[in-house]
Amino acid sequence: MNKGMSPPLDPVLILVHGATLNGRMWDAVRRYLRPDYRVLCPDLPGHGMRLGEPYTMAAAIDAVAMAARSVSPAPVILVGDSLGAYSSMAAASSLPQQQLKGLVLAGATFGFSGKYVASYVFKGWLFKVLASLFGEQRMIEKLMPKAFGPDGFNLSPDDARAIIDAHMSVVAFGQAVKEMRRIDHRAKLAAIEQPVLIMNGDLDKVNVAEEASFLAVARNASHQRFAGYEHGISLWHPQEFARCVNQFADKVFRP
Repeated sequence: MNKGMSPPLDPVLILVHGATLNGRMWDAVRRYLRPDYRVLCPDLPGHGMRLGEPYTMAAAIDAVAMAARSVSPAPVILVGDSLGAYSSMAAASSLPQQQLKGLVLAGATFGFSGKYVASYVFKGWLFKVLASLFGEQRMIEKLMPKAFGPDGFNLSPDDARAIIDAHMSVVAFGQAVKEMRRIDHRAKLAAIEQPVLIMNGDLDKVNVAEEASFLAVARNASHQRFAGYEHGISLWHPQEFARCVNQFADKVFRP
């Protein structure tokens, strides 16, 4: 190294969680990420440490940009699943472009319009009604252990408990859907110049149905399908998800 030069900064992976969850959803994935990458897992508004705030895309963009600023000028990759991927896609233009090196976007190739959107709107409304009737935390404690258990994502009991204890929010789901419907996600993707890896489970029919239209507008994208998995592939198969992130990061950070 030349005299007076600063040592290179460790690359950073910013992992952005899905709707209703929080940064602890990445615990299982983090175990398989390369130890030479630093990892940040911020909570989006309305979730985790920011429970009680409304989810808005503007606030989500600020959360992602703030995480990047906290490690600046270290190079970063944004990694998001579901709402985290949409939030990362929208935040890409708010990061210094020399700092942002790439994005991994899972479960985010549905444009939130057309025939499928009604089911998302209904689910958001139902969550809000049930939370008001029974209490949000009581509802989470009753439903989530089963969703995370052997008949669901099959997370370890410790990982499931960590997510629940870090403050989930089912009410935020409806808020997120409302925001998603206001945004042209293909236009957000089309504006990104950095490499992008798009991932979907092949049983995630909503995102698979529109995947080609997202790939068509992306400037520099590759894609990965997970056979036999539905939406939320980082939870279904954290080890394989981490493997794909590691491979992508190796190419981006060490060309």
